[in-house]
Amino acid sequence: MDPRGLSAQAELQAVGYQQALKRSLGVRDVVALSVSDITPMASLLAIASTLPLICGTGALFAYLIGLVIAVCVATCMAELGSMYPVAGGLYSIVGRVLGRPLGFVGLIDYLGQAIFVPAAIALGIGTYLSSLIPGINVSYAAAGMMLLVTAIGCLGISFNARLIFVFLGIEVAVLTVIAVAGLTHLHQPLSILTHPVMASAHGGTLRNVAIGTVLAGLSTTLFSFNGYDSAINFSEETKGSARNVGVALMCAAGIAMVAEIVPYFLASFGAPNLHSFLTSSTPLTDVVKADFGTTVEKIVIVGALLAFFNAVLAITLQFGRILFSSGRDNAWPPPISRALGSVNHRGSPWVATLIVGLCGTALCLQSNLVSVVTFTSVLIIVMYALIAVSAIVSRVNEGQRRLPRPFRMVLWPLAPVGALTGVGFAISQQTTSDLVITGAIVLGALIYYAVYLHPRVDTHWNTFSDAETESARLAVEVH
Repeated sequence: MDPRGLSAQAELQAVGYQQALKRSLGVRDVVALSVSDITPMASLLAIASTLPLICGTGALFAYLIGLVIAVCVATCMAELGSMYPVAGGLYSIVGRVLGRPLGFVGLIDYLGQAIFVPAAIALGIGTYLSSLIPGINVSYAAAGMMLLVTAIGCLGISFNARLIFVFLGIEVAVLTVIAVAGLTHLHQPLSILTHPVMASAHGGTLRNVAIGTVLAGLSTTLFSFNGYDSAINFSEETKGSARNVGVALMCAAGIAMVAEIVPYFLASFGAPNLHSFLTSSTPLTDVVKADFGTTVEKIVIVGALLAFFNAVLAITLQFGRILFSSGRDNAWPPPISRALGSVNHRGSPWVATLIVGLCGTALCLQSNLVSVVTFTSVLIIVMYALIAVSAIVSRVNEGQRRLPRPFRMVLWPLAPVGALTGVGFAISQQTTSDLVITGAIVLGALIYYAVYLHPRVDTHWNTFSDAETESARLAVEVH
């Protein structure tokens, strides 16, 4: 049988799950949800806006390097996601390929992102909302958005997909305005790319940027691109072949990367005052204001606020499904797992979505944007490393290399090797405090697994396939 024709329903059953979520999404819907999860507009305005402060115009190089790494990671995810189209997404893949302990580490990493990623985007709204309503409390505005998104996220996925598709069109229009503003008013020379500079700590002078400083911004660009894995998290609600999961993931990654890089580059070269651009908290909308005036800037900000809402909704929906899957996998004490694994009459994992939203709301009230972005970037890098290793092991492990791959990566082995190399460079440039906290999270996950899950292997965290069940799965699929 041609593995490309394997249905996602059959693949789900083959890895030990019964269908609980409602299959109502086509490839177009999943691409829209995934692009909204990557959220090019909000990524540029909330996440990429921190890049000039980190590495100046070296952000342009950081974006190009990040693009290569992201393509490599996306290729690995597309192949593995079509093999294991489960709502748990990346942690389910890691657990099946690298084993249960590392799978649980992947889950905890993912849940850390579930708290920090929506909050990072929601906090960005306050910065731009204050441009329209001076004096507004950034934290309260972000928390209010999180609460509204949480309520909507508990509704059915079909409704949310249609809503996100509308907002995505608005987001594309805003990105186009930013790109046109830069393209039609180019002020900066090519040297800002070939000889990057950043604002000096004292006065209005500029200083050269070292390669290490550029690499320090790499994790932020990876965060900016992050989100294409949501195509896997929605795979249990995707109709048709399991190959559709990989197709949707690669389409979403490609669309979002172009939608981010083109406006950012054009706006950087279109900045009328480079020092102001590099020190501003709203650099991209400043370019629009300088070129098109205050009225157009305010229109762009309104569109950006809708993009932020769209992004937080898509991200909350994704992570709600991850938390749902952890309950179904019995990662927690039985009462908690049963609650997290429940769905409402609309087929939505409402308890898990509610918890993700409330945690993000609480974080909005306690954190600032820069600290959330830098720490979340480290969590993303760790997950990328686990996926790259999984892609290699899956191809060479005797029990898995013969399994059908509905979507097959075309860059083997360059993709996983390139991804590992890139994340290695990125992790080497992170702050000691972020690395220590991340290390503590990994250690805590392993301790929980050893103390609670491992002794209960017959009833908890036991849906991950070992060599014997993989062989049985292969036999079923071949016939």
